[in-house]
Amino acid sequence: MDLNTKDISHLLMLPEKEVQHLIKKKEIPFQFLHDKVVFNKQQIIEWALGRNFPINVSGHQKLSEYHIETVSTLLGKESFHYKCELNESSYIEQMISQINFEKNVDREIIIQLLKSRESMMSTAIGNGISLPHPRVPLMVGRDKPLINFFFANKPLDLKSIDGKPVHTLILLISQTIKQHLSLIAHLSFLLSKETFRFALENRLEFKEILDIIKKIEETRNKAQ
Repeated sequence: MDLNTKDISHLLMLPEKEVQHLIKKKEIPFQFLHDKVVFNKQQIIEWALGRNFPINVSGHQKLSEYHIETVSTLLGKESFHYKCELNESSYIEQMISQINFEKNVDREIIIQLLKSRESMMSTAIGNGISLPHPRVPLMVGRDKPLINFFFANKPLDLKSIDGKPVHTLILLISQTIKQHLSLIAHLSFLLSKETFRFALENRLEFKEILDIIKKIEETRNKAQ
């Protein structure tokens, strides 16, 4: 798919002048078509991945500065997906198809970036949990990071570090690296608690899981 300079400005959230500067310096892959500069979408995504550029897959232009205080405030009923028919060959596509993104969000790019991350190293962290996330920050038209829980009907062999099959996948999409690191830290703390791991393994109702998360977060905040 050929893109123009304006498209690249939107995709990489760069001013058009900055894109033109990259073209002039030949620091970004491009071609000429009928005397016009065009870009190959696949090449640009690979180029962005190699430089950890955030990628905009929505119709919005401004990055969120949302600061994560708690995981519980990021979750609602729509964040939990039960009885998911997932398989090892297409679980990423199956998860993305279940999320209610805005209409103009490019799901194919999200899928590509999730697969790119998994090809580097499995995000299955052990104890039946996987934390799939893109290689780079993604802007998906929300002002907060995106967390979705998927409970697989059948455990998946995703090459977990402890060799155990995965029963729960927690999909993470953040708009900045800072957000992502904060989100990982919050989730790591939750996953260190047996009550939270039990809730996931036993597929408790979303309200019960939320209550457990809130109690863990309240206890942590009181201890600080």
